[in-house]
Amino acid sequence: MKVVSFTLLTLLALPAFGAMELKARQTVDVYGSAALQPSLADVDYRMSWQLSGEQYEAGCVPSQVLVSLTATVTEPLEWPQTPEWQNYRLALTAYERLVRERALLSAEWLERSLFEIAPQADCARLHQVADNVGYHQLGIAQSLLQDFQRRHDFGRQLGLIRPAE
Repeated sequence: MKVVSFTLLTLLALPAFGAMELKARQTVDVYGSAALQPSLADVDYRMSWQLSGEQYEAGCVPSQVLVSLTATVTEPLEWPQTPEWQNYRLALTAYERLVRERALLSAEWLERSLFEIAPQADCARLHQVADNVGYHQLGIAQSLLQDFQRRHDFGRQLGLIRPAE
């Protein structure tokens, strides 16, 4: 099993075997951490794909594909109870939602790309091609997410401005 991880926005790809619906799933787990400063939060995205194939005369084709995206949000357990900090927290949540929507689109693109793999000589080759497609799409997703973050100055242009202490 191959593992790729990145910081800031993390997309982790784990190829395996699975079911056939052209539909990405989204799970959000929210955890709090007392070690974080009120100005900090972290989001970890994990994307995995599962593919199985069926052998025909023309070759092995994708028969079942499942792509899953999980976002784990870590933020402080307690925020200062001032209007400025509450607005900051709301802006942080809204910004994370925008990033998550883009990550979900990437998962949907990955799923479609896996379904569109041409017939391969055998199913072992299909899995190799699926891994190559998956990692390629993962790289595109990371670039798009990083570009979105930079374009919006990591949320500042969308109102995510840390209150003065």
